[in-house]
Amino acid sequence: MDVEGILKKMEEIIGEKPRPQVLFAKICPEWLERQMSERKFVMELPSIPAKYKHLIMLAAAAAYGSETCTEMFAKIAKRAGVSEREIAETLLIARFALASTIFATATPALEFLTGEKGEK
Repeated sequence: MDVEGILKKMEEIIGEKPRPQVLFAKICPEWLERQMSERKFVMELPSIPAKYKHLIMLAAAAAYGSETCTEMFAKIAKRAGVSEREIAETLLIARFALASTIFATATPALEFLTGEKGEK
């Protein structure tokens, strides 16, 4: 499939052509086909239902802090039949998971502060 065909397919999935992919395809068009084949591969894996895959991608994008990807994955999920409430709950779960990582990140500092550095 050519670049325009792939971008058209992305537009069908998202509801618009994704700006980062449009721009990157101008520089490295062969990457775009790989991106779509990787998406197809992930979405065709049988163990996790598509709905959950959409929500996982949304949560990962939100936790990572990518506004563009978070919006894009929310649009994809909505177009795939995921409810607004499910999308909102996914964002709350991502927020909780990200906030919880603070404790693991802070463990060395907490060990220093408590004098328990190196104890397990």
